Amino acid sequence: MDYSALAKSYNTLDYPYKLRETLKAFYKSDDYNHLTKYELIKTINKTLINNYEGEQVIKYKLAKEFIKKNYVAAFEVRAKNSRADFLVINGFTQSFEVKSKIDNLNRLGKQASAYGDVFEFNTVVTDPIHLDAVKGILPAHYGIWCFEGKKKIVYREAKFSPNLCSREQLCLFNKKELYFHFNQTDIELIVERSSKEEINANLKAALKKRYSARWTFVQSNWGRIFPIDVQFFFNTNIRPELIYS
Repeated sequence: MDYSALAKSYNTLDYPYKLRETLKAFYKSDDYNHLTKYELIKTINKTLINNYEGEQVIKYKLAKEFIKKNYVAAFEVRAKNSRADFLVINGFTQSFEVKSKIDNLNRLGKQASAYGDVFEFNTVVTDPIHLDAVKGILPAHYGIWCFEGKKKIVYREAKFSPNLCSREQLCLFNKKELYFHFNQTDIELIVERSSKEEINANLKAALKKRYSARWTFVQSNWGRIFPIDVQFFFNTNIRPELIYS
């Protein structure tokens, strides 16, 4: 069965009628008329988490890795002209780029370069089908993870990026954050007057402050959020019962 079609059809905000039609079309069955919205969403999520190997499922597995640890985490964090799929911040910044079985690797080289310029540790989470190709594209300091079912396999641990660039790191700040941490917004002046260590430390502080409330919401509601919906609730911080009822 084409589980990617089900994943593309599903939207957390769909009304019950649309959810029923999605399931009917996928399974070619009318057995879903009696289900509530909560039950419909639960059915779709269970189907995808057990059978689908796309980006949404891998992002859920990444979030699960860190949900009970002392980290602040975020989805889709801008870095130069790319967006890291998942980022965790504690004593270090650690980015994760997802390359699932159904993804291509056309942009991976560019993405790896972007993340290595601004984040301290960087990892690609890929499907085993891409493993040899990924190894050939990534710099040596990049980590490589795979998930096989619920099991995480670490093929290579990430090493501290040798390419950190203060100017590129400062471009991740918004103007309010720049002023808060450096008392000015002129990036060239900040580079002249601040050490690399200070800029890097302030980036971690700014990212933790930016994403802390949203990640704390996900942590507090983890048991009430279905797997495919984790990024939605990170972005919106709406109480799950308001969406699922």
